[in-house]
Amino acid sequence: MKVPVQKAFLQVLFGILLLLLLPNCHHLSPEEEAELAFVEQHRKQKDLLFKTNENSPLLPEDKASFTGLHYYPVDISFRFEGPIIRYDSVMIDTIRATGGDLRPALKYGYFDFVYRQQRYRLQIYKMLREEPELQHLLFLGFTDETNGKETYGGGRYIDLTENEENYYVVDFNLAYNPYCAYNPAYTCAIPPPENHLPFPVTAGEKLFKKHE
Repeated sequence: MKVPVQKAFLQVLFGILLLLLLPNCHHLSPEEEAELAFVEQHRKQKDLLFKTNENSPLLPEDKASFTGLHYYPVDISFRFEGPIIRYDSVMIDTIRATGGDLRPALKYGYFDFVYRQQRYRLQIYKMLREEPELQHLLFLGFTDETNGKETYGGGRYIDLTENEENYYVVDFNLAYNPYCAYNPAYTCAIPPPENHLPFPVTAGEKLFKKHE
């Protein structure tokens, strides 16, 4: 017995609606839940500092109306773990800043990661600073295909701290804007050209406002 065309169409439509209404069967693992909670807490603390701290980079008029920075939803697929491959020889280099000055830096090594079956490499630098509390900080600045559209045009940073275990977490959910994204009075290190990722990194902090 043939099913009328209209009835068959309604059956297909009902099936699609049923699938849409079914609860999401994917459950986060304990590790994923911990990562989500950590990133969300980190964002809350940063928003509070930007609103209340006297050293906030926000302009006075922005600070008065500030309700929080803009972020992408947390995406676990943008979190990577592994070592930094150190260079055998010491390579002194410079990082250009938005003010035109050159900042001395050590080309420290590189971090390899695989995203969507493609391997990428990010160069890691160590800024040469005199302050003891800053000497273990590593500089990871990068650009990607969201810059100037959804994220700050000058690129974003990820904080890393040198450690003896040589174990690092490069979490793009924690990628953030340099201070010059909020206030033109600041000058900021420009990510090196070799750290351009040829895909949109839809994780971390978004553009604050268009003032560049």
